[in-house]
Amino acid sequence: MDLDKNQTTNNLSTDWRMENGADSSSDESDVDGDDEDTGSSSCSDAGDRQTQLHLLQQTMDTAKLSLHHQDYQTAFTHYLMVVNIAPDLKPYVKDDFSLAVKLWVDELESMGRGEEALHSYQQALQVYPDCEGVVNNMGAHLFRRGYTDEAASYFIQALQLDPGHRSARENLQSVCNALVERWHFRMLNDKGRNTAFHQAIQRAVLGGHDTVLDIGTGTGLLSMFAVQCGARTVHACEMSKTMYQLASKVLVANSMQNSVHLHHIKSTDMTVPEHLPERVSLVVTETVDAGLLGEHILATLRHAWEHLLLPPKSILDHPESVRHGRVIPGGATVHTCIMECPDIRRNHTVLQTSCCGVDLSGLDITSQTAIHTDTADQISPDTEPYSSEVLNRVRGGFSCLTKPCQVFQMDFNDPQTFSPESLDHLQVFHLPVKHPGVVDAIVMWFDLHLDDETHLSTSPDQDTCWEQAIFPVHRHHLTESDCLTGGLQVAEGDTVVVSATCRGDCIRMWVSEVQHHKDGRKLHCTSIPNTQEKQLGEGSKEHRDAEMEASSCSSPMGLYHTSKDTPLSETSDQAEIVCLPQSDICVLNDSRFNDAFHTALHAYLSRTIGSNVVDLTGFCAGDSMETEGAQSSHERTGNCDVSVLDLGQGMSMVGLCAAKLGARKVRYSGQNSCSQKLLETLARRNGIPEGVVEFGPSSLEPTGSSGALWDVVATELVESSGVLRQQVLEDIALARAYALKPGGTILPCAASVYGVCIQSDVLIRENRVLGSEPTLGLKVADFMNIFQATTHQDITLSTLSHKPLTEPFHIFNFKLDEETLGDTLPSYLEQSRTLVVMASDTGTISAVPFWFEIWVDSNNRLSTRDDSTHWKQAAVVLDKPVHVKRGQQIILEASCQNSTMYITVKEQES
Repeated sequence: MDLDKNQTTNNLSTDWRMENGADSSSDESDVDGDDEDTGSSSCSDAGDRQTQLHLLQQTMDTAKLSLHHQDYQTAFTHYLMVVNIAPDLKPYVKDDFSLAVKLWVDELESMGRGEEALHSYQQALQVYPDCEGVVNNMGAHLFRRGYTDEAASYFIQALQLDPGHRSARENLQSVCNALVERWHFRMLNDKGRNTAFHQAIQRAVLGGHDTVLDIGTGTGLLSMFAVQCGARTVHACEMSKTMYQLASKVLVANSMQNSVHLHHIKSTDMTVPEHLPERVSLVVTETVDAGLLGEHILATLRHAWEHLLLPPKSILDHPESVRHGRVIPGGATVHTCIMECPDIRRNHTVLQTSCCGVDLSGLDITSQTAIHTDTADQISPDTEPYSSEVLNRVRGGFSCLTKPCQVFQMDFNDPQTFSPESLDHLQVFHLPVKHPGVVDAIVMWFDLHLDDETHLSTSPDQDTCWEQAIFPVHRHHLTESDCLTGGLQVAEGDTVVVSATCRGDCIRMWVSEVQHHKDGRKLHCTSIPNTQEKQLGEGSKEHRDAEMEASSCSSPMGLYHTSKDTPLSETSDQAEIVCLPQSDICVLNDSRFNDAFHTALHAYLSRTIGSNVVDLTGFCAGDSMETEGAQSSHERTGNCDVSVLDLGQGMSMVGLCAAKLGARKVRYSGQNSCSQKLLETLARRNGIPEGVVEFGPSSLEPTGSSGALWDVVATELVESSGVLRQQVLEDIALARAYALKPGGTILPCAASVYGVCIQSDVLIRENRVLGSEPTLGLKVADFMNIFQATTHQDITLSTLSHKPLTEPFHIFNFKLDEETLGDTLPSYLEQSRTLVVMASDTGTISAVPFWFEIWVDSNNRLSTRDDSTHWKQAAVVLDKPVHVKRGQQIILEASCQNSTMYITVKEQES
């Protein structure tokens, strides 16, 4: 990264004139004094050239000046004019042009003008088709807009132009995570799952179902199983361009490209005979997720039964004598239970009434998953009513408070049973509490019945490639005030009533009532009413029948609806519900993190404006300040002239904390509209004067104006996933160079990185396919492993199954308050070192997890390895595991560039 964003050659036009024979001396030598006409023509041409050069110089000067003054649109258009007028100048202005187009597109994106941003990159690529920086930035723009496949092709092109382009490589890694999710690797490495599908397909083909369609083929594995089992014809469809291309290569590698007819299409767009010559007798698919129906398997199968499959056995008079269709998997059984899990609790609901000194009372801040409903049309179609977890790896563990209960039974071979009409009802289940605790969530898993003989389970007590679905229980579900602070407490003998539905082809569950055994109380839970469902009065026969049938968990329940349910927004005495991403909720619940920033800010303001700082962050709007000798933020700090720039993304409380401590000006940068709206609401609720808090650009680029300088620049250094925030070190370096006043401070001021060498089969299985054994001899690994990620994020070392092979060791220091001279870059921007550590045990190093020790200031230290914080850890997974013996020296090469960690382990000679 070049911190001087305004550098360019001052004499470009002079250099260009000389290189292109346009110097004035050469003009004069061409003039022949004896030929008057020729001389006149030459003088005219020379004059035209001088005019063009003058215009070119003016255009370039305007471009330079506009870039310096952050007028990126003018800079971009003028650089575009320069390279069109004088193509030979392209090598000279390449870097400045790339910077101008990137900054202009960033500005367009911030204003929501995505089409103009795309057009600007297209213009740039017309003049610089082989500029790796522009190509890479075009890919990044497309990725942000959701064009993942197209973005990948640009990143690959940038790497072909410059194999050492770190940003393009990092971007390609990010795209790999989006294109090929980590569960693909777990699934392909699950030999038990693969064997079960192979056996079920073999039995079906031997039974006469020998024309096959594989829906959502992915790598093509199930299609190849069908070929191996003797299917007469095999078709496969895949809508993802990336996976379609991968499957094509896999089929060639296994010599099955002529045996499997591969279609790049969504199955619901397929027809007979356009895509299939005739209806098939067998559909195989694994379009299921942790919540069973989240990948639209029901809609997919309805279309298949109607348009692509032979008739089902259930509607034929003599199915034994007539060919019929069937599906693998043939069905599923859904199970649920109530559980207590502190980690899920703090991931989905803000448990504090204040954060970083900012009063949060009157707000019920929760994740979008919290907004349960019994109708599909009342929530966004993009919002899933559940999250997913590998429960055996959550921090702090979990405990089941009830026995498992069967909720739904689905038969994919009988389409009448999963028609929209048949699923359009509620079911109610009474779950007796067996162990006391706090009701944090409903957990769901399922048994997948491939056929009558073969079954797979996603239960948390199984070693499976699937996660479990989590339906969090939140405070706004509860109608009794004591639950708002203590959660939903239950004791042995109590009963938790769960409502469930499959409306909208998506399973939804919520706690609708708790019946306390000791005192006979019934705690009703709020629910968004179903305005389309026929109301059932509580005294009606249908309602009484539903209640009676709900007493058993072993069979489907009748209809249940409470007509007294009221939307929370209409209930004046309840807290206002606010939805945030889970990552923001985790940060708001991290009291150690927020307290550290609050203490550091208070200490800085105390040093800066004297001992008259009165910390009133514990007070909210409307509290009396008279006893503290102050009436407002400005009165309590005197002539406070401290300004704070908060570069934290999402719901950072640091800026509001500074405002409550008396900062004159606070600017947030990088917040989306939802975060901005909530921060503005909190500022009003906390009595912060209007105009103190503002939202806008970070102003990290040089402006030549002291008005844009800040006393404090605060940011979050590490993502919740355990890696450095993208470009955070570069942002901090720019902030110190251009945005920070002399004597100002950066928060956090320093950090260190630590690591440990471990052996972990889990991390290996989740990052690459382990050869051909788990795929039953088929060659898939080499093609899938192109998409393996170098860094595995979101791991929790305390629950990860692993074996430490070294003691923890120090890797890097980041002295973020480091002052530099002139154009010297801070030392933390690019670091590399060789480490020698001792093996503490014998084993095979498969990964190097790392974490950060963060000094917010000299007195407040945080660790991202601490399970009580919002952070998880990350790990560099080695391409080739290294075997070590106890006492052996291990040599590691570590580097940090572009805010990304790279670690390799050198294999030692025997």
